[in-house]
Amino acid sequence: MKRAILALPRSMEGWEEREAYALVETAGYRVEGVVRYRPVSRSRLFSRAKLEEIAASARGLRGDEEARIIVYDELKPREYFRVVREAGVEAIDRTLLILEIFALHAGSREAKLQIELARLRHRLPLVKEAIRLAKMRELPGFLGPGGYAVDAYYRYMVSRIARIRRELQRLRERRGLERRKRRSAGLPHVAIVGYASAGKTTLFNMLSGEAKPVGPEYFTTVSPKVKAVGVDGLRFAVVDTVGFISRIPPEIIEAFHSTLEEAAEADLILYVLDVSEEEHVLAEKLSEGLDTLRRIGVIDKPMVIAANKMDLVSDRSELDRVLRLVEAMASSVYPGLQGVIPVSAATGEGLGRLLCRLSTLLRGTAGSTCSG
Repeated sequence: MKRAILALPRSMEGWEEREAYALVETAGYRVEGVVRYRPVSRSRLFSRAKLEEIAASARGLRGDEEARIIVYDELKPREYFRVVREAGVEAIDRTLLILEIFALHAGSREAKLQIELARLRHRLPLVKEAIRLAKMRELPGFLGPGGYAVDAYYRYMVSRIARIRRELQRLRERRGLERRKRRSAGLPHVAIVGYASAGKTTLFNMLSGEAKPVGPEYFTTVSPKVKAVGVDGLRFAVVDTVGFISRIPPEIIEAFHSTLEEAAEADLILYVLDVSEEEHVLAEKLSEGLDTLRRIGVIDKPMVIAANKMDLVSDRSELDRVLRLVEAMASSVYPGLQGVIPVSAATGEGLGRLLCRLSTLLRGTAGSTCSG
């Protein structure tokens, strides 16, 4: 595994801290040191003393081209160059860390282009700062060859971004055409959404009979997966989408527009929620997920929550209490909620009731006789 020093905000703890470590590990890094910091101001993360502490922690990483200082925050260009200059080790921030994970799972041409676009857009301000520093003859880090090279690289980036956007637009139009063909064939669409590692792909496999890769690591799904499913004479398309995380960076929202638009264009939203987690974690992740749906324009679609991993909750009275809590929370902010169904994507428990509910809603019939 690649070596890394992880810089974490002091305010980060609990499930967000665990998520940070999970993302770092999923990206293939071994954490060899952790530095806690408190941001100095909105525009400045590190004090002089904290920079020296980061540099001391990273001393053993110098000369290792794969080693990184991972700042689990938004690393502004000036801060990036301060860190690299002081530590002598390449640095990445949270957005670039997430994009590294996406790149590990990108199989399609579209996914690879989306990732490249997000990386270029995220690094563009960095290159602008590099040009400024080059004019001052102060250019550390990965852009060290000099002002002329940096200026040429900036022009290349702008040109490349324009080309990628044009190609992605063509791919989006093709995806839209495929979606319209499915609709013309009478196939309504159900988009599976939810937090990363909630079990979306496992549920997709269970519903569709597919065997798509699943695992505990984040973002095994980068490109949407589509499969037609039949229930009591009704056929509909099930779409597995990319997982949500806390504070999704705007670059990722824009770059993965064609993936996320599957949810915005769906007839019904199937929100997968891990009910085996601690109550406060579950509540925060549900809130983050619903906020992400609003950001991509999903505000009025009918939605069913699949309360997944019910097999990991041994106390059924506790499960009932959590289901009531989830329904109350979701219905208060999402008026299109059509029910909370407990399921286990791993064992298939509750799957019949979930399919019955989906079928009822897609047919537009009143009432439901779904059971177990």
